[in-house]
Amino acid sequence: MKERSPETVVVRENEIRLVRRPDSDRWQAHFKVEAIGKWIRKATGTADLDKAKALAEEQWFEAKVLAKAGHPVVSKKFKAVAEVVQRDLEIKVAADKTKRGSNNDYINSIKTYLIPFFGGYNVDRINQTVFTEFCEWRRVKVGRELSHSAQANHNAALNLVFDYAIERGYMTSLQKPVLKNTGEQGGRRPDFSAREIEVILEKLPAWVQEGRVGRTRNLRELLSVYVPFAAATGMRPGTEMEFLEWRHIEVHNLGEEPVLYAHIQKGKTVKKNKPMGAVLHRSCWLYLEKLRQMAPEFQDKTIYEVLEGKHEVRIFRARDGVQPVHLIAQFKQLLEDLNMLNCPTTGEERTLYSLRHFAITQMVAKGLTAEQIQSQVRTSATMIAKFYNHMKPLMNAAAFTGQNEAVGEDAVAQLLNNTPNDNLMHFAELSTGLNLALVMQNKPAFEELKEALEQASSAAAPN
Repeated sequence: MKERSPETVVVRENEIRLVRRPDSDRWQAHFKVEAIGKWIRKATGTADLDKAKALAEEQWFEAKVLAKAGHPVVSKKFKAVAEVVQRDLEIKVAADKTKRGSNNDYINSIKTYLIPFFGGYNVDRINQTVFTEFCEWRRVKVGRELSHSAQANHNAALNLVFDYAIERGYMTSLQKPVLKNTGEQGGRRPDFSAREIEVILEKLPAWVQEGRVGRTRNLRELLSVYVPFAAATGMRPGTEMEFLEWRHIEVHNLGEEPVLYAHIQKGKTVKKNKPMGAVLHRSCWLYLEKLRQMAPEFQDKTIYEVLEGKHEVRIFRARDGVQPVHLIAQFKQLLEDLNMLNCPTTGEERTLYSLRHFAITQMVAKGLTAEQIQSQVRTSATMIAKFYNHMKPLMNAAAFTGQNEAVGEDAVAQLLNNTPNDNLMHFAELSTGLNLALVMQNKPAFEELKEALEQASSAAAPN
C-alpha cells in the first residue's frame, strides 16, 4: 500500500482525510461520497487541525445528504464548465480541419452569448427563469429576435455544457431547464433565376479582364468557373468545393454515356472518414476541362488522364496554383457591379450559397423527388420540402405522373442529364468557351444522326 504523506491526517478511514500542501498552512478536506462514487475536495480555510476536522465532518455529512436527495454535491460556475466544453470542441475542430460546421457554431455561441450571460451563475442554479432572462438579454443585445436556426445552435451548445455538468456531478438532470426556441422558421432562401445566372455568366469575361493586377484576374477567372459549377451541382461553396481534389472525381458508365461522380470529403453534413457522393451534371465535363487547362501540371494531359491519375491536388485553384481565399468578397463585388446583390423575391443579400439554392430549385423543376435530391445535395427531404415549398406542384410532379421514385445513381443521372430545355449545358459553354461533343451530350441523338448521315451517304454513292 502506498504510504500516506506526513501532511495527511485520516479523520474517517476511507471516508474523510485532511491534506495540507507544502506551500500552505491551511488544511483541505478530502471526503468520499458513496452515492456518487467519487472523492470530493473542499477547502476548510483554517490551519487549526481540530477546526479543520470539525469542518470536514460537517462538509462530508452535508454532501451525503445532498447526494442522497439527488442534488449536486459540488457547485461550479458556468464559465469554468463552459470553457472545458469549448476547449473540447476546439480540439475536434482542429482535428477535422474545417472552417465551418456545427462545432464552430457551438464555440461561437459559447464565447459570444453563453459565457457573457451565464458565466457568473453556478451551473446548478440556471433555472427556467434565468433562461428566460437570457432570451430577453440576447434579443436586446442583437436588436431583434434571432432566427430559429441561430437559437437552435445556442440551445445545442448550452445542452453540451449542461450534459458535461451532469456527467461531472455539478448538477442533476432534473435541474436542466427546458430550452425554448422562439425564432421564426426559415423561409425561402435568396436564389437566382436562370436568366440572372445567364446575365452573370455573360458579364464575367469582361469583369475578369477588369482585374487591375494579375492576382485579381486569376481569382476572377477561377470564380468564372466556380460560380456555374456551384449552380450546376448544388455543392456547398466553401468546405464541400474547397476540399474537392481530382482524385475524388470518378467516371461511371451508367447507361449509354459516361457520368461524373464526386466523392464529397468535407462539409456541413459529411462525417469524418465517411465521404458522401453526388452525380454531376454532364456540363461539369466542360468545367473540369477548363480547370485542367488552368492547372500548369496538367498541360500535357487529357481530362481522362487527369481523372485516371487520382491526383491529390485541389481542383479549384487559380492559374498560378494558389488556393482561393477571397471568393466570397469577389462574388459580392461582382453582384454589386451588376446591381444584383439583393434577391428581388426575398429582399435578402445573395451570396455564393444562393447558387446552391438555384441548383436545388432546378432539380425540383426537373422532376427529382425530395428523396433523390436529399442524397444528391446532402440535405434531408424534410428540409428540402420546408425551404422549397414554393415549388410544391413541381415537387409532387413525380407522384402525379407516376414517375418511378428510384433513388439510385442511374435514376438521378438520367433525370439530371436528359431533361428537356436544360439550360446548364448552355451555361457551361457560355462560361468556359468550350463545347461538349454531341455523343457526350445525347448519345441516342448522336446515333440517330450518324445513321441518317450514313444512309444519305449510301444513297448518294454511285452504283
